[in-house]
Amino acid sequence: MLEQLKNLPENKKIDYTDRIHKKLTSSAEWRQSEVVALTISRGDEIDTHHLINQALDDGKKVCVPRCEPENKKLVFHYIQSINDAVPSFYGLLEPEPHLQVAQKHEIDLIIVPGLAYSNDGYRIGFGGGYYDRFLSDYSGDTISMAYSFQLIAEWFAEEYDIPVKKIMTEQ
Repeated sequence: MLEQLKNLPENKKIDYTDRIHKKLTSSAEWRQSEVVALTISRGDEIDTHHLINQALDDGKKVCVPRCEPENKKLVFHYIQSINDAVPSFYGLLEPEPHLQVAQKHEIDLIIVPGLAYSNDGYRIGFGGGYYDRFLSDYSGDTISMAYSFQLIAEWFAEEYDIPVKKIMTEQ
């Protein structure tokens, strides 16, 4: 899957990402949310920089995760712009630790990253199980953005895997 993402032509990546963003920002989940949580994308991941700016422009509060590797935990912090993030754990852009923490119950919508997905919302992430642990007692909306080729027919979920409620693709 990493190879397929890497080899996706730039013009298709831009077109597909634009379509996914339009679907997401016109969804009821997005429109009704006041607090949105997303990671800051990097590399071949579907871009979230535009979505972060869109959410802020829409008057939403935005929070992004900070990994705590010692306890394999995600802590979301509110940001005012992507500039509130610095390179840290595994080279991810994460919020400055002094920024206000978003409590789990405050988050209306989480855009959950992943590498591959089943049709019923299970996902393979980027390692560590951070999101599965965070989502285990989260009751808000969860959406993943994926290119259609990231959907896999055969899937074997583990007992600790937590599915997302919706997957948005370019199709």
